[in-house]
Amino acid sequence: MSNKVKRLQELSGSGYEVAKGQPDIRGWEVRDVNGHLIGKVHELIFDIRASKVRYLIVNVNDSKELQLEKRLVLVPIGLAVLEPKNDDVILPNVTPFQLRALPRYHKDDLGMKAEHAISTVFGRTDAKIPTNYTDDQEVDENFYNNEMFNENNMYSRRGNFANTTNSDKRQETYRLSKAEAASLKKDAEIYRTNDNSINPETEEEYLRRRRRENDRRD
Repeated sequence: MSNKVKRLQELSGSGYEVAKGQPDIRGWEVRDVNGHLIGKVHELIFDIRASKVRYLIVNVNDSKELQLEKRLVLVPIGLAVLEPKNDDVILPNVTPFQLRALPRYHKDDLGMKAEHAISTVFGRTDAKIPTNYTDDQEVDENFYNNEMFNENNMYSRRGNFANTTNSDKRQETYRLSKAEAASLKKDAEIYRTNDNSINPETEEEYLRRRRRENDRRD
């Protein structure tokens, strides 16, 4: 067993702390763009080599409305937007399908395979797992050169949700999200009606196929 210090660690107990002047979002509620409660920020995953937060550990609530079950999952930091007025973390572009497709978080199982699985759920296709990787192998630094790990996104898009003088843009975002949610709901109903086929798709396979189809249309 390797004795090397792990690159990614839960912030609590790592010997590091939130930078001075930055909000400690642990315990903040996590919501979608329409205000539906997803869960709470349970903890942060910190990269001790780069001194950056890489993931939120989200404690997902049971939700019949969003068809979610209670469990811990990792969400890349760049997919979150802070709404400090209400101590909320908004996930504007994360769908219930993606939350269900994410692997369950285990503290001792945070390596290359888990990180690639998470990135794939959120549509990333440019990162491949090496053929002969080991269980304790970590991703290369270049893996994090992607917008989903850009922690500045938490602040740069804040005005779209928190600035009351920008209500028109906010309402437009909500309308688009509602339309997307309706489309996803319709897709889910179609998916369920076909689940008696010989080789039914898993939700993760369905999500990947839909993304490929959307990419081709674009």
